[in-house]
Amino acid sequence: MSQKDKGAVEALVEVTRSDCAVTNFIATLDAEVKVDRLRISESKTIHKLDTNADPEFILPGLQKCSNNVIRVGKTGYWADSHSCSACRFFSSSNVVVLSTKGIDSKRILYRILVQNPTKLKILEKDLELAGLNPNILETEFESTEILTEREKEVVNMAFRHGYFDPDRGISMTEIAKIMKVSTPSLSDVLRRATKKIVKYYIENKF
Repeated sequence: MSQKDKGAVEALVEVTRSDCAVTNFIATLDAEVKVDRLRISESKTIHKLDTNADPEFILPGLQKCSNNVIRVGKTGYWADSHSCSACRFFSSSNVVVLSTKGIDSKRILYRILVQNPTKLKILEKDLELAGLNPNILETEFESTEILTEREKEVVNMAFRHGYFDPDRGISMTEIAKIMKVSTPSLSDVLRRATKKIVKYYIENKF
């Protein structure tokens, strides 16, 4: 068996659904809105929105389609609502969701990590059966590898200062200042390191 057959796979998957109340509301706005999903589960998804839309209009609209809405700064909102069919699918499947990004009210991208190429094929077929019209845009195969010294340093620094704690004791920007590096550079190193750790766990603990 080749290393690609054995190794984990990171994939970018586009799916289509029309039952997300938050993104359906956003589609009615005549304004640019950036949407991220902070947490997904079978019952609830927490959306993070950033927009310059008039708060007097967007806040009541979000309150109607969400269970709870919190204003964050001048342009941010956290809104939790019932999970759409796509978020329910991924939260109940045996994959790790690394990030999500909405394209429009119907299409959403999930960057995921699966155990091997065979699992990705099975996932694609299950998505088709669920009516989510999957389109796998990117795949990245990785061989088993340990963290570099730099990655170990960054993960250790983040862990010791409480970055992974539920209440997040320190921000990425604050860690970057301590380590005297740029925030984007630190974020990239931490993302790569986290992915390796998760991949190792999937391959050796599941």
